[in-house]
This record gives sequence, structure tokens and C-alpha cells, in this order.
Amino acid sequence: MTEEVINYPFASPTRLDVDPRYKEIRPQGIVRVQLPYGEPCWLVTSYADAKIAYDFRNFGRTEGLKHAIPGLHNTEQIKIPTLLLHMDPPGHTRVRQLAAGAFSPDRILKLTGWVQGIVDELLDTIEAEGPGADFIRLFSHILPVRVLAGVLGIPADRAFEFKQWVDISSDFANPPEKKLEARNNNMNFIRELIAQRRETETDDLLSVLVHARDNGDKFAEDELVGLAMALWNGGFKTTLWQLGTTVYTLMTHPDHWRDLKENPENMNAALNELWRWIPSFKYGVPFVFWAKKDVEFTHGKIVREGEAALVEFAVVNRDEEVYPDADKLDFHRVKPAPHMSFTAGAHSCVGQHLARLQIKLTLESLIRRFPNLELAVPAEDIAFEPASFMRSIKAMPLKW
Repeated sequence: MTEEVINYPFASPTRLDVDPRYKEIRPQGIVRVQLPYGEPCWLVTSYADAKIAYDFRNFGRTEGLKHAIPGLHNTEQIKIPTLLLHMDPPGHTRVRQLAAGAFSPDRILKLTGWVQGIVDELLDTIEAEGPGADFIRLFSHILPVRVLAGVLGIPADRAFEFKQWVDISSDFANPPEKKLEARNNNMNFIRELIAQRRETETDDLLSVLVHARDNGDKFAEDELVGLAMALWNGGFKTTLWQLGTTVYTLMTHPDHWRDLKENPENMNAALNELWRWIPSFKYGVPFVFWAKKDVEFTHGKIVREGEAALVEFAVVNRDEEVYPDADKLDFHRVKPAPHMSFTAGAHSCVGQHLARLQIKLTLESLIRRFPNLELAVPAEDIAFEPASFMRSIKAMPLKW
């Protein structure tokens, strides 16, 4: 029996809602879909199936270099074997572990005082501007850029120029040639920084990676560039937009904002629930994995070797079989299963602990300094960016 192929995405995201049609699809198991570009792939919407797809013994990324990649847009121009997102273990493990050590929980914890200083400085700016200050422009578009630039060793006076190139290359509305030019500018800038580190060693992650490349022979030059690109491109955009949607969620759920103020010891559980509940990416955006062999999913469905699977982890995070009353935001779930907002397995987000630290310190500081914080305009007047690959807010004026 041939599986029906469904045109996908079949829904456009509305703010932070998850389309109810996924509840109709999930009981069917994986389904075959066709995105605007590339070959058909399997859509994964359940927690059990996501765990199968994220197992690198079953699925990987390297195979995709030989295929027309399913996606919302043509991504043939970034099919570069040395980019971390296209590598599989053991090569992926070899390259990734050099950065993973720098982003370990213990090392990130040591950055607390420094990150807190940036948070305080940016909140000073918001307070000085007064009620109506735009949290997105004055805070969330700045904090992750400054933090990641400091960790990697990107000069402060060039960090926002670097950010602009990523903005251009990731904006759906831009033509392919403009996005390619911006990506090449990114790569050339990284190569320039690498050359500088070879002349003068500094105390930052990029210098550590250059040292490992030159003296430890741990990876090739192109792999070094690809790793630096992955850390920068994937490290600030997601945190930037998650900061906005997290504060927006709390402002539109005042009982939960009050809960956090009254139960600060529950912050970690609240953060995990916020990451689970907030659908960060738009439908069809998460990258696909290719089967290394025939793999059986739930309901006896088989993905054949060489076929692709797309895990909609924002939908997976609303699986009622794993999270009872999954559409409800609940800071007091009892031993909830780990969410999949950082994906899972070999390609889980290497910078997740740094992202968590920034959002945790932001919420703690907002509670301390602005306990009566609320939106300065009606929630329905908060506009979301139509062209971004994540659910991102254009502007969010606050008052206190």
C-alpha cells in the first residue's frame, strides 16, 4: 500500500498556537509529506517516533548531501560536507566535542557574573527609557549577540555587523543570491578572525579551536570554519527570539508570572515547561534526517534506507501521551519527560546551557527589578515577524 503524500506545511503558525490538525495526524503515526522544495519525507509528530528519528544509529545528516533536501526553501547552496549540521558520528563527534567542553554546564555556570552584568546594563537602559520601552529592540536583540561574541571572541565593534549577515541569510523574504552573499561574508569574516588568532593567541573559544586545529590536528581547516559558523549562526538567533516569546508568554499568562514571583525556587522547572510549551520554530523548518537503514516506527510504519524524516519537535512537545493536558502551560508537572526543544541525540544544541543561563538570569532580574511588569499594549497588538524561520516578535513595549 502506497502512503498518501500530503502537501506540507498544511498550516501557517498563529502566534504561539499549535495547529489542532496535528492532533488528528499524531494517532496515525508518521505520515508522508511534500515540502515546497526537495523530495518527499516522513513527518514525525509523536514523542515515541521522535526518539527513534533522533537516534544516530538509525538516522543521520550526511546522506542528505546526496539528496534534494526537503524544506521551505531551496538550500542546495549550503550543502557543504564540512558544516557541522551535515556531519554524522564519529566525524561529527570529533569536531563537536571540542566546542562541547567550552559549553559544558560547569563552564557556563562560571559565566554567571559576567552575563548578569550585561543583563543589568540592558535593563538599566530599559528603565531609563521608561514605560513603553521595547524589550525586543533594547534587550533581546542585544544580550545573546554580546554574550556569544564574548565567548567566541568576536570583536565587540564587529559583532552586530556579523549579526546582520546572519539576519540576511536566514530571512525567508531575501532572494537566494542575497542570502548566499551574506553567508559568504560570514565565512570570510571567520577566516579573517582565524588568521588573527594564528598571529596572536587570545583567551576565547575561537583561539582554543584554532590551537586544537594547528597543534592537535583534531580537524581540517574547513571543519574549523564550519564549526565556528555553526556556533555563531545557531547560537544567538534562537536565544534572541526565545527571549522575546518567553517574556511574551509570561505577560500573557499573568498567573504564571505571579507563580514565578511567589515560587522562585521553581525557576528551573518553569523554564523547562516554557521551552516545552512555546513552539519556537515555524512548521517545516527543523532540518531533516536520513535513514541509514530500514527503520520501523510506531504503528508498524517503515522508513526505508535513504528516506528522510522531519521531526516537528514543537508538535512532539505537545504529545498528550507524554504530557497530560499538553496544551496547558503548567509549571508544576510531576517528573515531566525531557522536552525536545533542543532536539536530541548527536545533533542536540551544543549551546543550550548558555541559552538557559541567559533566559534564567533575565527572568530573575525582571522579577527583581520590575515585579509589576506587563505589556504596554494589548496582546493582540504584538506583531510577529512573518519572514523569520522562528516564531519571533517584532516589538514588545513593556510597562511596570
